[in-house]
Amino acid sequence: MTEGTRTDIVWTHSLTGNLWWLLSPATALFYPVAVRGLHESGQRLRRDSGPGDAAAWMVLAISVALVYGVPAVSIWVAYLLGRHERTSQSELLAHRLAHLTVACPSLFVLIGVVFYLLHSANESVFWWIFWLAVLAISVWNMRRQRTEMPASSLPNSIPLRVAHGTSALLVVLIFLAWHLLNHASAAFSLEFNKSMMTTLRNWYRSELIQPMLVTLILFQVVSGLILLRRATATRADLFRTVQTSTGAFLTAFIVSHLNAVFILGRAVTKVDTTFLWASGAPVGLLPDAWNVRLLPHYSLGVWFVIIHMGLGLRGVLLAHRVSPPTADRIAWAVGALGAAFAVTITVAQLSVHGA
Repeated sequence: MTEGTRTDIVWTHSLTGNLWWLLSPATALFYPVAVRGLHESGQRLRRDSGPGDAAAWMVLAISVALVYGVPAVSIWVAYLLGRHERTSQSELLAHRLAHLTVACPSLFVLIGVVFYLLHSANESVFWWIFWLAVLAISVWNMRRQRTEMPASSLPNSIPLRVAHGTSALLVVLIFLAWHLLNHASAAFSLEFNKSMMTTLRNWYRSELIQPMLVTLILFQVVSGLILLRRATATRADLFRTVQTSTGAFLTAFIVSHLNAVFILGRAVTKVDTTFLWASGAPVGLLPDAWNVRLLPHYSLGVWFVIIHMGLGLRGVLLAHRVSPPTADRIAWAVGALGAAFAVTITVAQLSVHGA
């Protein structure tokens, strides 16, 4: 047996054993298909009645599982990759790509808006080319890089972490807490939602607050990316993995949301970016083949931002010598609160147009 043949056999065995590393980008490749299935299952549910209801609800449940399964699977893959004592360049790339795949719902919205602004209908083609390229690079990197190295144990810069947390707290106090409460109020009264929104806009759209708020949010994106790059190179438990994964999602969500509100909404279409607009006016979310992508985008955005804050609070509590079980319970409680907010706002979005 020649040295080249032996090398090929070793690489083939390594690739076969690590094929699960490619699971995240592979699921991302088919994410638009899952979203289309969600739309079509929603249409079937609207059409069917009587005995057909059970089957229609089952199809809808399967579609929901497939759509939300992409970020869920990616978080699990990121967790499995992040707990290793030793890593390699190819494993590090797979770990970071798993984080990127968590952000698929918001990336799909961002790409959709960009292609709409470009008056192009090739977003699906671009999506397939991009993720096929990601898969190809991953396979090539798995073959090229075999040298293992210890996972980094260096923590992120404390000043940057403090700055990131402080700016996040300011965003929450100035805007986010009131914004989420305003959205949730639409589940009970659309009129109250509009009245509350008008009052709040006098605050966070003022000449003083809005530029400061946008600056803080952009700092969250930049500092978050820097922190994420270091964090994904270190060993991580489940809590840290969920924190970095939700952070990756929120980075894409913020960029997508700013683009949709400031460029698409205010500059191009010149519409009032109200709760009705965010709910896919005038058709709705589920009945429209394009708008349906906003369902996972918004629902996970609400849930993940609250989870991310809860895990950040957990880190602060641990740093101040609060017992780990107590800090963990608080983090889980905040996550449960986030789920309640996400469900409430999603129900409101689906109900406001009679979807």
